Formats: sequence, C-alpha cells, structure tokens
Amino acid sequence: MGKNFAIDRAIFLTNWVAIELLAIEWEPIYDLMQLIRNRASSIYYGWWILAAGSAITMVGSVHSSVVSVFFLPLTRELGIGRAALSLLFSLARLEGGIEGPLVGWIIDRRGPRLPIFIGALLGGTGLIALTAVHNELTFVLVYVGWVALGFQMGFLQCMHAVANLWFMKYRTRAMSICSSSVRLGPAIFTPLVAAIAITQGWRAASILSGVVVLIVALPLALLIRRSPESMGLLPDGLVASSAEREESAATHEQLLAQVTSPDGFGFGETLKTPSFWLIAFSTTVRTTMNSAFQVHFIPIFVWKGLTEQGGANMVGLVALTATPLILLVGWLGDRWSKKNILIMGQIAVAMALIILNFANGKSAIYMFTMLFAFGANVSPANYSILGEYYGRRSFARLRGVLNSLGIIGMVATVLAGWVFDTTGSYSMFIVGTGMSAGLAAVMLLLFLRKPERNATGLGISGT
Repeated sequence: MGKNFAIDRAIFLTNWVAIELLAIEWEPIYDLMQLIRNRASSIYYGWWILAAGSAITMVGSVHSSVVSVFFLPLTRELGIGRAALSLLFSLARLEGGIEGPLVGWIIDRRGPRLPIFIGALLGGTGLIALTAVHNELTFVLVYVGWVALGFQMGFLQCMHAVANLWFMKYRTRAMSICSSSVRLGPAIFTPLVAAIAITQGWRAASILSGVVVLIVALPLALLIRRSPESMGLLPDGLVASSAEREESAATHEQLLAQVTSPDGFGFGETLKTPSFWLIAFSTTVRTTMNSAFQVHFIPIFVWKGLTEQGGANMVGLVALTATPLILLVGWLGDRWSKKNILIMGQIAVAMALIILNFANGKSAIYMFTMLFAFGANVSPANYSILGEYYGRRSFARLRGVLNSLGIIGMVATVLAGWVFDTTGSYSMFIVGTGMSAGLAAVMLLLFLRKPERNATGLGISGT
C-alpha cells in the first residue's frame, strides 16, 4: 500500500510540474536568450579567446605555487640542501631556455592551440605523477622531463603570442590581462596548496593541483584560434567594431594599413638591432629574479621570521597585490611610454629588495610586497614593446629567445640556495639582485630607442 502510494504521488507530482511548465509564458525567456546570444556574438572574438587563455594561465600558475610550497618539504624528504634542490628546480629553466624558441617557431607557423593543449596535458598529469618521487633521480625525471616541460610549453608564452596576434591598439592591455591571471592564480593557489600540504602532505596537494589543471585547461584550449585573419577578422575587431568606425578616418585608415600590410621585422633582422638586446637584458634581469624568488620566496620569508604558512600567505599577498597593478600597467601601456614603465619597474624592484634586506618587521615586509608586486610584474609592457617595435611576424620566436635567456635564472636560483647554505642568510643574493635591477633601469633610460629600417631594410636603432 505504501509503495503504491509513493508511486501515485510521484506520478501526480510529475503531471503537476508538466502542467505548470505548459502554463509558463516562454516568449520572454526566449527573447532574453536571444538577447544574450546577440550580445555575445557582437563581442570581438579576441576577447573571448583572451578570457579562455587567462583562465588557462591562471590554473597554470599553480606550478609556481607548487614549486615554492614544496621546497622545504622536499629538502626534508630528499635529505638535500637548498642549493642542491635549487639546482634540480633550475634544470627546468635550462629546459625552458631550449624549449622556448622551438615553441615560438611552432606558434608562428601552426598557431598556439596545440602547444597549449599538450602543455596542459603534460603539466596536469605530471603533477599527479610527481607523487611517485622518492629520490633525486626520480624527481629530476618527473619534474624536469614531465611537469616543467608541460608548463613551460603551453601557458604564458603562448598567450602573449595570442594577445600580440589578436590585438594591436589594445596590445598592452590584452597582455596585462594574461599576465594578471598568472598572478591571480598564486594569490588563490599558494595559501590553498600550502594548507593542503601542511595538513594532508605535499603529495595530496600535488594530486589536487594536477586535477585542477586538467579539468580547466584542456577544454578551454579548444577555444583558442590561430589568428583573427583565420576567422575573417582583423586585430582589435577593427572591421566590426563601431567604436573604431567612430574614430577619425585618418586614424582608422592608419590602423587598417598596419594590419593589412606585411607586418614587422624578420627574425634575423630583429636580432641585429641593439634595442632588442636591451629589451632582452631588462627581461633577463626581471625573469632571473622571478625564477629565483619563485623557488625561494617562502624560505626567504621564513628567514625573515615568518612561519611556513605565514610565508605562503605572504606569497599569496604578493600575487594578489600584483593582479590590479598588472592591469594598471596594461592600461598605462596603451596610453603612455612602455619604455618609461619598464624603467619604473626596475627602479621599484631595486627599492623593494633594499627594503627586504633590512626588513625586521611585518610593516617593512608589507612595503616590500607593494613595490615588488609592481616592479616584478611589468611583463605586459615588456612584451608589448617587443610587439610595438618589431611587429607580429616573428613575435613568438622572439619571445622564445627571451625565454632562452632566462636560462641565467637557473644560475641565480642555485646561487641563492648556495648563498644561504654558506652564510645562513639571503642578504648577499638580495643585494646583488637589487644592483642588477638598478643597472637595467640605467641602460634602458640611456640607450633604448625604437628601431627603424634604413635604405637596405636592415633594422637599426632610431632616435
């Protein structure tokens, strides 16, 4: 009797729901859906790609969180010093330096979607496989040959190339959105990964990180398209954008000419310009510092008196502070001198490191955080000026060359660990890094000029 009553009740409720649904006025809902669809289709597809790419780079940034959070637990488990573990992590930088130009070549010829997909697949599964590590050899094999290979292949390098292809007028802004997602990720992931690692162990944290990368990055990678031209569009949505049509005819025609004409310096041509190597020097100083601090950030904060969780929280604060500052750099870069932004970034880094070296309280550490968050994250202007000076033709390969110079970061990371193992302090490393940033600022101020072509077509530095 009870069973039959339950069945009758279920049938009654089903019929009632059906009647109610039939009574609904569907036309307003249909109109709303059409409105949403029309609004979505009116948005330049480059912005949709940028949104997908930013989500990909955000979850990809869990790699930097993992490196910093796992550093001290791995020194204890593997029984090695900080210099030795820094060397193992730095092998990935060497790999990235070799990998960067090759990935750039693939992007310039085949588009970014394949490297992004393969990179996400390798990075996610590699983090899961990292849980099998029990000695230095297996760590090198899994981390360098699997984890780092994926993360250096398919994330920020690819998305900077995407931004440079899909945007010209808003190039810096687009790159800043990608770069900000790289900082927003650690702001979220570093404290979370640290909490899981402290309570459940670093292996549990590694598995969860890998799963997040796979379920987010792989589907979104399928939305990436090679270039606006491949979809019958132009950079910035130039043809379809009503805002562009409202600009002066001269400005519109000028932008259109830039897009439709053979665009930019050739690869070999660019390498002959002094300005490229000045940009490369500035980039190398910044990326070298970021590489070393990525590994040693939490140990440095512990050295300054914080707990491991407190250090992880501070890393998250640095990343969180950097996110709006990167967006500010993007906004300024489309309106102001990118060169000046780069100079200000190097000066900010130098000042931040001086403060960190002498910091003996949380107020000084917070001051360091603000300056460092800005100075270490001017990459939108850094790579945007590369596109502004040299165009779209060889951007990905040139970006790869800058990646390859980041091999020096391998030396800096090991040096930081060696300095601490030898002296019990990070002070010498911090001071030396600050001096390098100051030198980069001076070099940019005195010598960086936009290149011009002479009569033979060779790129030379202009005034």
